[in-house]
Amino acid sequence: MKNNRVFSPIYDEICKMPVIDTHEHLMWDEDERNAQTHDVFVEYLKCYMDSDLISAGLNRADFERVAKAPGDIMEKWRTVEPYWEAARHTGYTRSLDISVKLIYGIDGINRDTIEAVNAAFLAGRKPEHYLRVLRELCNIETGIINVGGSCVDFDSPFFKYAWDPPYICTASNHGQKFLSWIEERLSVSIRGLDDWQDALEKDMDRVFGVHGVFILKSWMAYWRPLRFEKTPYHEAKALFADILEQWRRQDAPGEGIGFSRELSDYMMHYLLGLASKRNVTYQIHTGYQAGYGNYLPNGDCPLLNNLFIEYPDVGFHLFHMSYPHPNAACALAKMFPNVTLDMGRAHIICPSACVTALDDFLDAVPHNKITAFGGDYLFVDGVPGHLQITRENVARTLAGKVERGVFDEGKAIDIARALFYDNPKRIFRL
Repeated sequence: MKNNRVFSPIYDEICKMPVIDTHEHLMWDEDERNAQTHDVFVEYLKCYMDSDLISAGLNRADFERVAKAPGDIMEKWRTVEPYWEAARHTGYTRSLDISVKLIYGIDGINRDTIEAVNAAFLAGRKPEHYLRVLRELCNIETGIINVGGSCVDFDSPFFKYAWDPPYICTASNHGQKFLSWIEERLSVSIRGLDDWQDALEKDMDRVFGVHGVFILKSWMAYWRPLRFEKTPYHEAKALFADILEQWRRQDAPGEGIGFSRELSDYMMHYLLGLASKRNVTYQIHTGYQAGYGNYLPNGDCPLLNNLFIEYPDVGFHLFHMSYPHPNAACALAKMFPNVTLDMGRAHIICPSACVTALDDFLDAVPHNKITAFGGDYLFVDGVPGHLQITRENVARTLAGKVERGVFDEGKAIDIARALFYDNPKRIFRL
């Protein structure tokens, strides 16, 4: 439909629209990024393309040699070529091919171009690269970035900060060093669960006060199911006392000690109680996890159903259209005023699924509850290709609606502007 008389004018208008990027993991300090010694493989295999190569059969040892340190580019290419070509038409690969054409004027990544791509990439490691890529090429007005933890020193004229509170502590990478970091940074002494809760509230107000944006982020589906039961206070208090004792007497600071699921459940409900009083939007990873190997059912969005009911004053923004189960996310957004849908990264996980899903979303859900684009990249060069695929998908879906007489071309353009700009601006109060 790319040259269709309905598609083309809608797509052309979409390309002129400003964009709010709802989710990135980019290194926000561009000077720090440029100081690193990388080649294009080390940079581009930080996320997404790595999983397609390994899924196609590249063994881990070869992947480590290609992706973890600079080296001879053609030798690296010979190692990955069979697997790269096997993944040539996935969303992850297509987005990179589009990006290098848009950024460097080179026609994709292949045996004939890889040396030129690497040379152009190295030459582009200079100040203002982010500005050129994100503002000039993509027309992104602002982006929401998640760089983990309590990054209160985060300072960027371009990005807004989404906070992933470490106090839920379901991962196993916390211990004595982590506890000391919390106590020293907040000037508190943690003697029990009440102090821990007070520290969370103090930190939340500090982060929101510094950044002026009330956005939380969770990616807990990577290591636990998204069902959060209500643990009684007395049980949580005893569980935390045990964890605190383990942290205090920890012999090996690098060894992680994580919360039990019951304690994590308690802290999630406590966090949401605080969020209810602060007009917060909570970005939650649902559906498919990045990487290679995990428990897909952990991210099933219906597992969150009890939270939607219990915390109606918290805005829950479901990431990645909950692929591969977008219909469940669609039903939840239709059912709950406080649930909205984000299509970020889904456009490169499976581009065709996004066309189908958006068609369904627009049939079932008010269009002011959908956001179209979140790059979700660890490196900036991936963003333009991802955005182009997203623009094409949205234009294709809207053109199909126009052809079927659901609405006219003018309304299609209005909806597109809402998806790319108006909705995220309102949902995140930017």
